[in-house]
Amino acid sequence: MKQFKLILLAVAAMLATACDEDPEPIPTETVTFSNVMLLNDGYQSKQSYTEGPWYFINNQDEYSWHGFAFSTLNDTKTPGVENEFSLFSQSKPSTFAIAYYQAYLNTPVTFRINDGQVRKLQSIEVCNTTFTALAIRDGSNFSRKFTSGDWYKVIFKGYDVYNQASGVVEFYAADFRNGKSYICSEWTKVDLSSLGAVSKIEITMDSSDTGEWGINTPCYIGLDNLVYVK
Repeated sequence: MKQFKLILLAVAAMLATACDEDPEPIPTETVTFSNVMLLNDGYQSKQSYTEGPWYFINNQDEYSWHGFAFSTLNDTKTPGVENEFSLFSQSKPSTFAIAYYQAYLNTPVTFRINDGQVRKLQSIEVCNTTFTALAIRDGSNFSRKFTSGDWYKVIFKGYDVYNQASGVVEFYAADFRNGKSYICSEWTKVDLSSLGAVSKIEITMDSSDTGEWGINTPCYIGLDNLVYVK
């Protein structure tokens, strides 16, 4: 009996030690956009891009682009569409992506898996572009200056391998509700883990400043460091 008790005590000690040990970290990969071939002006708005299993779709029409562009620019002073490729951040960025949502066409910005499988996302970093931030802060020819109660948000919608929606994550890139006057001006991590295992992500934007033709706020957002489970 004594030997049996000693064995039980040894097993209990082993279990306690195992519980105290930190769990193995989940292996992840990060999309950094570092391999994008930029033009001499410091941006690229005419090509889609592949990194790892992910394909970031750029669309062209007769007059413009939508979907994904890529840049290293951060002119935080110049307003208007002529500065659509700059990040609204004082920190000089490495190469990052810009998602441009053509709201009047309701065409989501899309990135998807290339290999027919699914991946579980963990997070992505988000920051306003200068075009959007200055339009929110100061107003423009097409949009009004934000006041109390206004907001601008980015919406991430995941789809599984059967093209069924798997979840939605919203991030307020500008928030003037409840006494706030927040405009995102530094990289901010957004948790995407609730989207589950996805084969595709669609990005749209929404704003409290809308009119006859839909959203007046320029629908751009800077993105970087997409982390997903290996």
